[in-house]
Amino acid sequence: MKILIVDDNVAVQEIIRDILVERDHNVRLASTVDEAVEKIKSFEPDVVMLDSWVGDEDGMHVISRTREEVPNFDLKVILIKSSGELAPTDNPNIKGWVDKPFKSSDIIDAIAALKVAEAEAVHAEEARKKSRRRTKQKSFAGLFSRTRNVSPEPVQDLSVNGIVFGSSYLIFEPEPEKVYEFVSMFDPAKYSLMIITSDRAKAIKERFSYDDMDVLPLTSGGRSGSMGIQSLGSMMARISKFIGEKERPVVVFDTFGDIIDANGMNLSLLMLQQLMTGTTKTCTFVVSVDEAPLTDKDRGILLHNMQIYGKERI
Repeated sequence: MKILIVDDNVAVQEIIRDILVERDHNVRLASTVDEAVEKIKSFEPDVVMLDSWVGDEDGMHVISRTREEVPNFDLKVILIKSSGELAPTDNPNIKGWVDKPFKSSDIIDAIAALKVAEAEAVHAEEARKKSRRRTKQKSFAGLFSRTRNVSPEPVQDLSVNGIVFGSSYLIFEPEPEKVYEFVSMFDPAKYSLMIITSDRAKAIKERFSYDDMDVLPLTSGGRSGSMGIQSLGSMMARISKFIGEKERPVVVFDTFGDIIDANGMNLSLLMLQQLMTGTTKTCTFVVSVDEAPLTDKDRGILLHNMQIYGKERI
């Protein structure tokens, strides 16, 4: 993403820039309102990280000036503010905010949340278009099949079990049992496996005896060797990096319900949706989740990108 940082404090600029550049974002800096508006015109950033006060000026002047001088520009702002300061809730250009003092994960999560929201909007528009096409064709075939930019690649040893690498699967179960049966069908010599789990990494690796399996353990406190279960932005970044580096990636959430419990249903589903639709690389996602808490809408969102594996499989 192209990101413009607007802050008169050089130290803060450099801190945020380093956090973003490390994650391959294209970053520019501005120290005044005038400079910010000019760089918005020339750089056309995807998002502006805007301090609530830039020097002696209200940071909101960046928004009002941009509206006046570049009225057709789709300005998206993440506000950087003090913890006691209220963020405007009636300004459509403000898509999120970060409180000072902030951690690197706060910046990462704010960007990730913006990307999730954008993906949801794109997905909703695509769903409306597909619905209109289905109405014209009077056919609902393939309603719940996964749509991808890359065609699934059939693999013979998996197909005997009804599995196609490149498709994604949903396993309804209260405890992770069938998901491990599913994972064991993937030959580690041919596929790169990543397990996102609330269990200990050592326990998962011992269960499969796969030395090179990538395990991402989640804990509420993000203890050493694990990741905070509420750090969805960091989680997405880690998984996306894994997918980008591996030739045949398989990403497995063994207890997605724990992520839902920690972050809420909507944000958790959006995070998963962003991961699945945000890559053009052929890969397989496997999600194990208890069906009981899901509404029909939640179930439908999951089934839009996945197919059921297990007792309900046809």
